[in-house]
Amino acid sequence: MKGRERATDVLVKLMAGEKITTDVDGKAYYQVSERSLERDTKLIRETLAANEADYQLRQKGKTYWLTRDGTLASEEILALLKIVIGTRALTRDELVRVKDHLLELVSDAERPVMQKLISTTLVQYTPLFSNGDHEILPRLKDFAAWVAKKTPIKFHYRSSVPDAKGRTLAKPGSGVPLSIYFADFYFYVVLYIPEQNDSRIYRLDRFQDARATRTVIKVPSDKKIDEGALRNRTYLLSGGSDTPYEFRYWGYPQTALDKLPNSRITDWNRADGSVTIKGDHLASQGALLWVLSQGAQIQVMAPQSLVTAVKDELARTLKHYG
Repeated sequence: MKGRERATDVLVKLMAGEKITTDVDGKAYYQVSERSLERDTKLIRETLAANEADYQLRQKGKTYWLTRDGTLASEEILALLKIVIGTRALTRDELVRVKDHLLELVSDAERPVMQKLISTTLVQYTPLFSNGDHEILPRLKDFAAWVAKKTPIKFHYRSSVPDAKGRTLAKPGSGVPLSIYFADFYFYVVLYIPEQNDSRIYRLDRFQDARATRTVIKVPSDKKIDEGALRNRTYLLSGGSDTPYEFRYWGYPQTALDKLPNSRITDWNRADGSVTIKGDHLASQGALLWVLSQGAQIQVMAPQSLVTAVKDELARTLKHYG
């Protein structure tokens, strides 16, 4: 084995986590002198330094190994992992793989501490019931490719509304994926539906199957929803149309503002401690659920359709209590 070929072999082993020695074992394996192996390690050290690599060649006596400085700071990795764990959107197996990949970007010195911080959280990790053991990342990969190329697809989509027998059936459909985003535990896909000449929102985990087709579908320019604007409009999404709204809110105002991006306080009522909150877009079905979760801390002023929906739902609720 020639000098540079041998040095490459040594480097590959080091990067795989092995330790290399220049003593009897190393000399016997490579059939060279200790001096030759030391020249190899010197070349590796100089090459890493010249290329500003994330790796550092460490030495203790005649033993050499590599450590990583870390591509990302440990606090950045910790934040990302805690966010991913908090969403509960991945299966346990997916989460473990993501965790392992991210921890590879942390320096060797900090990795044990990070492992300990994350392992205590993983013990109690429970993925969303709706996902079960169905991995979401393969679907995310497919839809990301289709969004990038605006590829028409056919699919079956499981409804959230059960039929008379309590079943949630999957219905066929077709369209063009325009965007993917994440909100409130789930990944969502924006699809242009040619039969309706409109862009609709679907939950990624509810696709029973999806496949690319050769059908040519041209998406009108006014249906190509901007992802940033979309995210601000569909934070309470479970379907329905976007509607301007007005609330009176007696709770901590920031709680409502955090839930309603791009909303604004237009009036402070000092007499009763309420604020008036207005916004331009609200997904009506999701809004009903959120309003009901706020109890007596909120009063819907507009739109009238949401006022009526809240009254009807509260009336039905009261019937459960005699």
